[in-house]
Amino acid sequence: MIFSIVIPAYNEEQSVSDILRRSLAAAEKIKAAGLGISDVEVILVNDGSSDKTEAIAREFKGAAVLSHHRNRGYGAAIKTGFAGARGDLLGFLDADGTCDPDFFIELISLCLKENLDVAVGSRLHSDARMPAVRVLGNRIFRALVNFIGSSSATDVASGMRVLRKSSLHRLYPLPDGLDFTPAMSVRALLDTRLRLKEIPMPYEERVGESKLSVVKDGMRFLRIILETSMTYRPRFFFGTAAAVFAAAALWALAASWGGPESPLLYYLRNDRLANWMLFRCVFISWCLSSAAFLAAFGWTAQSLVGAINEEDSPPKTKLLLVLAATSLVLALVISRRMIYSYLLTGSIPENNWIFIVAGSLFALISIEFVAFAVLERVAFLLRERTRQTGA
Repeated sequence: MIFSIVIPAYNEEQSVSDILRRSLAAAEKIKAAGLGISDVEVILVNDGSSDKTEAIAREFKGAAVLSHHRNRGYGAAIKTGFAGARGDLLGFLDADGTCDPDFFIELISLCLKENLDVAVGSRLHSDARMPAVRVLGNRIFRALVNFIGSSSATDVASGMRVLRKSSLHRLYPLPDGLDFTPAMSVRALLDTRLRLKEIPMPYEERVGESKLSVVKDGMRFLRIILETSMTYRPRFFFGTAAAVFAAAALWALAASWGGPESPLLYYLRNDRLANWMLFRCVFISWCLSSAAFLAAFGWTAQSLVGAINEEDSPPKTKLLLVLAATSLVLALVISRRMIYSYLLTGSIPENNWIFIVAGSLFALISIEFVAFAVLERVAFLLRERTRQTGA
């Protein structure tokens, strides 16, 4: 089995010599560690450096040097290294001296023993020497990812990992920038076919000036975490949004804001609604319609994701059709007085406009559920075709 160490480097002339020397020494230790590793290659990817990084790296015998003509980004450099690597197992670490190449022995052992797709060295522990602001940012990202994925990851942006080359096709596509590592973590944690595990690793202060912008890259990390999570767990995102809209509708229905009492209490006491409640009722209808739409969209999107990722999930077609029928019945029940009055007299009772609004709302929701039931059926057929074709 071959193990490849990829080192992305951009203007790291102060530390590149040391990290290559330590990585080449670690390569010999890895081969002698009894892990079944017959060969270790060290690949440094010069990401368009304007200093002496490439020249220094080429002085080291035993290390391959790949170069970008221009700076393309941290993730792009790692992917270039992966593309040129021969290893069955791939590892990468930063060129700034913060990570110890000897720790690859622990990560390889963990990956093989636990049959993992990705083994991560976690920097977030009491002995790690990380700036406080970056510790805070990483803890926020960790909390967000764990909330979305129901996981227990500690360091979603760690720059030292070991992964199986055979798992790359499930992890890709990954971004070219510094958000490469959080994107990989989120994909591995949310994809049920992938296994990721962490162990604490030694971490030192970097040599030279950091390329990381706390605000700019922090926002990029947040965006990639949310985008990647949305593509794997749309039911969570849109279901949460639906719950927010539903809660807003209930609040508007039960609160006395904008008048002497709430619309619900007023209706229970007077069997009608006052004209001043018009805009409140329109707001409630909009919130309920949005909640129904987002919930149904989340279910359907999750089914489409399952079809793409070959995941088994029970179809929601029947449930959506039942909800559609229920909404239509509610529309007819709510509007029955208006319909009956209009058929008999050609007009509707004064101050009963709310029944028209509510009836129209549930009729619209019924149509939404029918439309998503059709899309749900398409997702089911796509998943079945994929399964049979794969078989």
